[in-house]
Amino acid sequence: MKLGIFATTVLTSCFFIATSAQAANPNHIRQLLQTKECRYCDLLRANLSLANLRGADLRGSDLYSTDLKYSDLREAILTGANLYKSDLRGADLTGAEITGTDFREANMCNAIMPDGTKSKQGCPDALNTTPSK
Repeated sequence: MKLGIFATTVLTSCFFIATSAQAANPNHIRQLLQTKECRYCDLLRANLSLANLRGADLRGSDLYSTDLKYSDLREAILTGANLYKSDLRGADLTGAEITGTDFREANMCNAIMPDGTKSKQGCPDALNTTPSK
């Protein structure tokens, strides 16, 4: 019985340690939202959808798999930021600095790019939307 309780405690502890090691730093999220300055911050997997990040300095920050749906990133500095697998659907990046930014596997469907064009990266393929018979 004691062995079962011990094993459950160890497994639960490992789960919480692994989960917390892969989450955004809450102090960095607070700093970003209050000051719009967060260079080299740990924001991975943060929920920043609908956030007003206009002009924010996020250079070098880790935004891996972050939810940025419909966020305002106009004129933001994203130089060297990691946005790998992030969700940027409908986000506005007009005038943003994106030199060296990692957008691999990011969903950018209908995001407005720095030059004002709409991205189709991650959008469902129009050819696959025909009704089936």
